[in-house]
Amino acid sequence: MGFQDSAEEQEGAKAATPSSSSGIRAEMGSTRTKLLYGSGSIAFGVNDQSFQYFLLPFFNLVVGLPAAWVGIAIAVTMVFDALIDPIVGQISDNLRTRLGRRHPFMYASAVPVAVCYLFLWNPPHWSPVALFYYLIAIAILVRTFITFYEIPSSSLVAELTPDYHNRTSFFAFRDTFAWVGGLSMALLAYGVFFVTDKAHPVGQLNPEGYVKYSITGAIVIFAAILASSWGTHRFIPEFKVPAKRAKSIGETFSEIFESISHGSFLVLILCSLFASVAAGTLTSLTFYFNTYFWHLNSLQIFYRSWPLPR
Repeated sequence: MGFQDSAEEQEGAKAATPSSSSGIRAEMGSTRTKLLYGSGSIAFGVNDQSFQYFLLPFFNLVVGLPAAWVGIAIAVTMVFDALIDPIVGQISDNLRTRLGRRHPFMYASAVPVAVCYLFLWNPPHWSPVALFYYLIAIAILVRTFITFYEIPSSSLVAELTPDYHNRTSFFAFRDTFAWVGGLSMALLAYGVFFVTDKAHPVGQLNPEGYVKYSITGAIVIFAAILASSWGTHRFIPEFKVPAKRAKSIGETFSEIFESISHGSFLVLILCSLFASVAAGTLTSLTFYFNTYFWHLNSLQIFYRSWPLPR
């Protein structure tokens, strides 16, 4: 009887495995999974919003670097960021570990990006030239480590679901969380952190506000990345892993240049470039216009920043 019971239990376990696996695959496309997955984009939203709206005025008006220097530092960082993206993607595509292809990068990015983000907004008291190079170095590190999360995380969607419409839904959750994360940090900055005092009658120029802003941002970035990585961790055994593509970094960039050599794609890239330049100029100057043209204090900007119908 004992041997018969054991055999029956083993057969039952074998029969239950496909059903259990099917249930996990169904859960991979659930709303709960989309919420956990999308929450990681809060990290990108917080980081991207701070680069767009606060980095230039902070280093120019609070730290004291010339605006042109800060602009050059940001430009160098963005060029480096554009180059590092395909490299991270290539390495992630060909990585084979028990944690899958994407999660090792996602987990590994959490602490470094949070720490570097903290250092970005708390620069040392160095000479202007030294601070210029410090800004370039630490900004590149921030963008590189956020890339370690963003590129593998974006690629994870194709492994979570093969359905086109479901993938669109996953990306909608990503974009929504990124927007909410960036906007929430901006509202916290103007409504809570940027306070006025006798030495700083304009709250958004108070250095202490950026200390609190950076600590909060670093914690949020760290927590968001871990929440998304942990929330999708249990699905790693279900991900389909294709065969490795033996391709060098040089071949990767060769494919990139081949893609942009097509006329229609080149037009799309140029349009995106001009749109990004326009958007970046607008967001960078918004701080200056609100502060020096409209003479708005931090609370007035806070109320004006709410996404209310206009």
